[in-house]
Amino acid sequence: MGELGWELHPPMADLEAVYDALWQAGEEFGIVNFGLYAVNSLRIEKAYRGWGDELTNEVTMLDSDMERFIKFDKGAFIGREATLKQREKGLTTRLVYFDLDASESDVRGSEPVYDGDTVVGVTTSGGYGHFVQKSLGFAYVPPEYAGPGTRLEVELLGERCMATVRQEPEYDPQNKCLRA
Repeated sequence: MGELGWELHPPMADLEAVYDALWQAGEEFGIVNFGLYAVNSLRIEKAYRGWGDELTNEVTMLDSDMERFIKFDKGAFIGREATLKQREKGLTTRLVYFDLDASESDVRGSEPVYDGDTVVGVTTSGGYGHFVQKSLGFAYVPPEYAGPGTRLEVELLGERCMATVRQEPEYDPQNKCLRA
């Protein structure tokens, strides 16, 4: 979610006791329950890609703008040569992160992305960033549309909304909160 946190993996039989203990310990700090829409909002604000949306077996690490996580100098690994070949040949699609001037709804995924009257891409996921108070999303577009500041349109519920490609996450782009 972009902040310090932990995943707990207790045995199923202990879940209720663990929940009760966490709740009791957190009461003095204002603990509250939250759901997946809240987690998605936080993920979108940090520009974290989601499995099944931005990351699938149909796109590569280069397509999804994740090259910074590839260590080509570590030796052989599955996909190394194919990834190097793709990098040399050039990309045909690129994941972009954008903010959106939306009024009635937010990106859910599979909405068309336009340059004028031409469809140039498709959204993968999005939502409203409640902390930053902006509508945000991801889309795959040709590389020539991936530059920060590029203006595109996304069709939401029959209305075209202006989208601006961002270079960095809307929230905590330097990852300071994650390293606190």
